[in-house]
This record gives sequence, C-alpha cells and structure tokens, in this order.
Amino acid sequence: MKTKTLPAHEDSNGWWEILPDAAPPRVLREDKRVRIAVVGGGVCGLAATRRLASLRPDEEILLIEADRIGYGVSGRSAGFMLNLHSHGVPKDLDVLRRTMRFWSDGLSALRTLVREHQIQCDWSDWGRLYGAAGPDSDRNMDMLADTLDSLDQTFELRSRDQMIHDLGTDFYHRGLFAGGNALVNPAALMRGLAQTLPANVVLFEKSPVLSLEKRSGLFHLETAQGSVTADKVVLTTGAHLQHFGIGRGRYVPIATYASLSAPLSEEQASIFRIGEEAAIFSTSENGATIRLTRDRRLFFRNRFTFNPSGNASGRSVAVAGAMHRGGIRRRWPMLADLEIPYVWGGVMAFTANNGTVFGEIEPDLFAVLTHDIGPTTRGTSMGGLIADLIEGCDSPLLGEALSIPNARRLPPRPILDLGVAWELNRIRRQGAGEF
Repeated sequence: MKTKTLPAHEDSNGWWEILPDAAPPRVLREDKRVRIAVVGGGVCGLAATRRLASLRPDEEILLIEADRIGYGVSGRSAGFMLNLHSHGVPKDLDVLRRTMRFWSDGLSALRTLVREHQIQCDWSDWGRLYGAAGPDSDRNMDMLADTLDSLDQTFELRSRDQMIHDLGTDFYHRGLFAGGNALVNPAALMRGLAQTLPANVVLFEKSPVLSLEKRSGLFHLETAQGSVTADKVVLTTGAHLQHFGIGRGRYVPIATYASLSAPLSEEQASIFRIGEEAAIFSTSENGATIRLTRDRRLFFRNRFTFNPSGNASGRSVAVAGAMHRGGIRRRWPMLADLEIPYVWGGVMAFTANNGTVFGEIEPDLFAVLTHDIGPTTRGTSMGGLIADLIEGCDSPLLGEALSIPNARRLPPRPILDLGVAWELNRIRRQGAGEF
C-alpha cells in the first residue's frame, strides 16, 4: 500500500524551537534487511523499540521516523505526564481504573528513564491544578471531586481567594489541586528518549515511509532514498495509521492547538505567586490548558478541529493563535502585549468506545493506537506491551491490553463529519465562557 498523506507541519513547535539545535538527522539512504522494523518515532514507537532492543540485545532493531523525533505529535503536547485525568464523571469507572494502570505503568517507566539517563527535559512532579470559570466547569468540578474520592485519590480544594492570589487573575472562582503526575518539555523528553536508546537500535529520521507491501512473506518498506526488508513490522504512527490501511473508520483525528510565549519579564512574572511553575486544567472540555514553565514562559492550549488527513493546517493554526491571545487577555489583561512567537497544532486520535487498535493486525504486522487521553504515559505503556506481545513475554498488564475492545467502527463520511461538528459545537456551547 502507498501512503497517500504524509505527516506535514505548517507551523513551528515551540517546545522544539526553544531547545538547543539538534544534531543532523540520519536519513535512510540505503537498503536495510532486519527482523523487526518499527515505523513511527512517537512515544509508542520509542517504547516499543527500546523494549524490543532490550529483549533482543544481539539483534539490530530499526526505528523509522518521518520527521524529527520530538518535533512531531508526541513533542507537541502540553507536557502533562498523567497518572489520572477526567472531565467530571467518567462514563465507566472500571474503564478509568483500567486506564489508570496503563498511565501508572507508563509514568513509572518514563520517570525511571529520565532519572537513569539524566534526560534534561525539565521533569517536575508539580501536579495539576483544575480551575472552574463558569457553570460547566463548576458542575464538573464537583463531579471530579466525587470521582477522585471514589478512586481513593487525594486532592485539595482551592477557594476563589486562593486562586486569585496564586494565579493573579479572578477568571477562576475555585480550584482543585491533585498530584501524582509530572510535567516536562515534551520535545526535550522525546529527544532524550531517542538519544538514550540501546546501542542495537538504528534510528532513521526525516525518512517517511512511502509504501509498505508484503511479498514472499517479507515486508518491503520504501522511503524516498532507501528501503527496508523486514520479517515483522510495528506501526506506531498515531493518527496517520489509517494511511497504512489500518484503523480506517475507527477513530477521529482531532487537532488541538497551542501557543508558547517568550519569557516573561520580571514584572510580568510577578503576577504569579504560585511558585516557579504552574499547570492548570479546566474541568470543562472547552476550557484552556495553561502552564507557567520553569523558564517563565506561558503555554496556552485550546481549540479543537476535525482533521481527517491527520495534519493541522496553517490557517487553523493562525486562527487558534488569535483565540489564544484573546484567552490570555481575558485572564491577564496586563499581558495583552505578551510576545507569543510560537503557535502550533497536533493531531490526536479519539475512538468512540475507548477502544484501541492493538496487536497483530495480520501475520507479523503489528499496530498500536490508543484512545488519546493521557497519550504520553499510556502510549509508553502500550508501546512496551506490543513488544512483549511480539516476543512472547506474557504479563497481567499485557492480558489487560489485549482485553480492551477494538475501536468501534464509526459512521461513514460525511455523516461522521456532521456528528463530529455537532459534538464540537456542543462542547463549545456547553462550555461558553470557559475559554
């Protein structure tokens, strides 16, 4: 099959841009023969490759990434390494408990790797602060507290006065603080994970796979300047999985958008009395995710669009940037002139039933796609587990991953388009005033 749409970015990933220049990529310009090739260098692909390499230390494992590791979707997130997240009451508490096991597994693995390899990604165990700004988030705040109670999770409620004092804005009239998660610069984390892969991993970047075919029992992958022949292939390409003919019609590619400011001046930073950093969620799906980073930048994320191709357009990014400036002004009028040099988008995959694409799709072809809530920690866990499945390493958590329902088939387009538009409009209407 030939991939019709390749990962493409018409923007600038701020997390990546504020890092030191990366070493030049190693591009696939040769013909390689391996037992296993992993396609996709996001969190799932990195975890799968690392685990395969540890299980087969004397064997060369190939990882192929279309762009630069850290520049793509996994490096474009808000940088929350989640152990738990929910907007109000979850649809199924047992499903949430199951998901928490994957979040916990992935978070533990990432924390260990960052410590062992001294990965410089501004890792912080600060936690997360939920803010309520209107009726929707106020209602959800009560339900979130009940959910955390049901899961035996500790949390602290914050009054309006506390929120004003800590954040320098009266936009939020109450809050809830929960711990257990971590914060990072996600591009730096991805880079560091790639740089510390085992020695038997061969990484190629800027090498998008243009075609994938199986002939005479072997897989043949073609790039612009090289090729790979492999006995087994693992696809960890996120929302682009459909372009390999897998998962089509089973997930919705949704883009979300983020902005990152220049460092705040000392006067601007004095607004925040919460400490050297902060991380804010809204309990409304229409609210904004905000971070005050350790280097005193303001990160702001909001706006969702349906992107069937799996890529966020430059026009959508520009619209989001203007919305973000408005959201910042509403919270902090004194930051109306804040310089915001970076605005970008990233596309996630959402399924209708919290289902996954996970396992052996056809003989020797494996794929991973998770419902994208807490994608970094869950993706890390699921990536390692797909490697265990390939190599026959059984575990209770692998059994649990295999028991998750397949992503349910969705209505065909354009019916799907109408349904997604209705749902996004419902979120905006219900959460009016939260952004």
